[in-house]
Amino acid sequence: MMKTVLAATAALAASASLASAQQLAPSPTLDAIKARGHIECGVHLGLPGFSFADDKGEWTGLDVDYCKALAAAVLGDAKKVKFTPTSVQQRWPILQSGQVDLLSRNSTITFSRNASLGLNFQGINFYEGQTFIVRKATNAKSAADLDGASICVAAGSTEEKNASDWFLERNLKVTITNFQKNDDAIAAYDAGRCDAYTAGVGALAGQRVKLKVPGDHIILTQPISNDPQGPVTRWGDERWQLIVRWVLNGTIAAEMLGVTSANVDQMKASSKNSEVRRLLGVEGNFGAMMGLSNDWMYNAIKQVGNYGESFERTVGMGSPLKLERGQNQLWTKGGLLFTPPFQ
Repeated sequence: MMKTVLAATAALAASASLASAQQLAPSPTLDAIKARGHIECGVHLGLPGFSFADDKGEWTGLDVDYCKALAAAVLGDAKKVKFTPTSVQQRWPILQSGQVDLLSRNSTITFSRNASLGLNFQGINFYEGQTFIVRKATNAKSAADLDGASICVAAGSTEEKNASDWFLERNLKVTITNFQKNDDAIAAYDAGRCDAYTAGVGALAGQRVKLKVPGDHIILTQPISNDPQGPVTRWGDERWQLIVRWVLNGTIAAEMLGVTSANVDQMKASSKNSEVRRLLGVEGNFGAMMGLSNDWMYNAIKQVGNYGESFERTVGMGSPLKLERGQNQLWTKGGLLFTPPFQ
């Protein structure tokens, strides 16, 4: 009798929990997006491979792809997104003020930003590590070889603090010169005003292609920090945060499950894998749980592709940056990239 009572109680609790989950919390951000018909996405001012606009105003890059996938999931159309370029100093106020719905730019996840700026990071879409770009003629092989050097960096960036701490802790003397914009810092380095420029390895690869003579410069392989990056939202809209987080998870899960933009129709029609079927909206009503259509991730994958497809064409071997997957490989292949299950 006791076992029966406990089982019934557990069933009632589960039922109540499900009913509660089905009562969707209001989302002012999602309502505003649907009313205006597009997502407002804050991106970098111009970083090849991550967020960069060509002479026609067309944006491409890993961070841009994420915003397009989000638009496809939320509005059914990857083109329904507008991009707002943001500097290191502008990015937080622009997000906090509501001018953009999210940031998708190279911004490091840190405790102080999460705790003090009223912001939440919704996962990791790029595992970054800070290092330096130097002229080949310097013969520098590691960061320690920069003792006595001058270093250009963007003001207020994580890289500025990391570099200062790293050299101070090792009793190495450097002169750190900061600039309001990353582009100003790299331009100063290119003009010979600094011996080195520091940023994440992905950012450096993107900036190197813009130098006058890219082949004259090397990126040091020794990282001095671990700087995971991912999309950022404001506090106070849990349902929007849920959507932003799980669209990112969905692109990673799609690669893990072998779902691509090329085979997504076939997988949706014939896959027997329960997680694939839930991901693509065949079963589970996962989209409806967030107030979206159940083909939310089908649309994102069909129109933009999975994480691996995006990485390859924007920063990977299919791009001018030629970055190895490294830490950004799936955990099953020796990297750090993973996602919670779609269950």
